[in-house]
Amino acid sequence: MSFEEIVGNDKIKQELGENVENGTVSHSYLFVGQEGIGKKLFANEFAKMILCLGDKKACDRCDSCIKFNSDNNPDFVMIEPDGNSIKISQIREMQDNVFKKPIVSNKKVFIIDNSDKMTEEAQNSLLKTLEEPPEYVIIILISSNENKLLNTIKSRCLKISFNSIPTKDIVDYIAKKEIMTNPSDSLLAMCNGSIGKLIKINQNLEEYSEIEKNTHALINGEISNVVKMINNFDILYKSKDIVLNLLDYMIVIIYEHINKDKDYRRKFLNLISIIEKSKLKLMSNANYDMCIDDLLLKIWEEINEDYSRS
Repeated sequence: MSFEEIVGNDKIKQELGENVENGTVSHSYLFVGQEGIGKKLFANEFAKMILCLGDKKACDRCDSCIKFNSDNNPDFVMIEPDGNSIKISQIREMQDNVFKKPIVSNKKVFIIDNSDKMTEEAQNSLLKTLEEPPEYVIIILISSNENKLLNTIKSRCLKISFNSIPTKDIVDYIAKKEIMTNPSDSLLAMCNGSIGKLIKINQNLEEYSEIEKNTHALINGEISNVVKMINNFDILYKSKDIVLNLLDYMIVIIYEHINKDKDYRRKFLNLISIIEKSKLKLMSNANYDMCIDDLLLKIWEEINEDYSRS
C-alpha cells in the first residue's frame, strides 16, 4: 500500500514525502490521533520510503523494498505491547539493536505502536535513546493517548497530528472495499471519522443493529413494558466482550434524539448519565448480569416517568 492509497490526511502525506525527498527526516516522530485513522499505515509507508534504496522512494524494486514487503527487512523493527503494556525489557532489546548498523539500507527505522502503553520505566529508558540516537536511526512513536506519555518523551519528538477522516471519504472507502452496505448515520457517528472503528463495528454488525433498532424503539415509546424491554435488550447480556462499545452506541443514538427533541433534553441527558455510571460499574468488575439488570430498570424508570407522546 502506498501513501496515495491511504484515506485522508493528505497534508501529512505531502509533508512526510517531502521529508524523505529533501533528506530532512527527523530522528524521532510522534504520530498522534484517535484510534483507527491510519497512523500505523502512515508509519509503515513512511518507514518503507526512508529505507528505500531507489531513486523513487518506496520503489518496490530495490532490495530494501522487496524485503520490507515480505516482512523480512532487518533494518525495520515494529514494537508492540506485550500483553497490556510495552515493558522495559522490550525497550532494552530495541536499544541493543539501535547501535547495530544497518544491514540492507542506509537507515534503521523503529516503530513503537501504542507507545502510550509503555510503562514509566520503559519510557524513562527510551529517553536515553531519544536524546542521542545514532545518525542512521529513526524512531516513530504512535499514540492514541499522548497524555500518557512523559513530557520529556514528547519534547524530543516531532509531533504529527492526524485528523479524523471526513464522513464522505469513509463512505466512499467502504463502498469501494465492499466492507459495509449503506451504514446508518448513527454508525457513521459512532466511528467518528475512523475507518478502523467502522471495520471493527462491521465484525459485530448484528449486535450494533439490534442495539440501534431497540434504542430507537425505546425512545419512541414503542416498547410496552419493562419485561419486553429486558427481552429486547437481551443482546447486552450476550455481548460481554463488546458491551462497553454497545453502550457507547446507545449514547450516540440518544444524543441524536437530544438534538431532535429539545422538550426531552433533560430526560435524555439523564439516560446518558445512567449508561455512563453502568459502564464504570462494569469496568470495576461488578457482577455483570446484575449491572445490566440495574441499567435497564433505571433506563425504563427514567424514560417512563411522566412520559407521554401525542
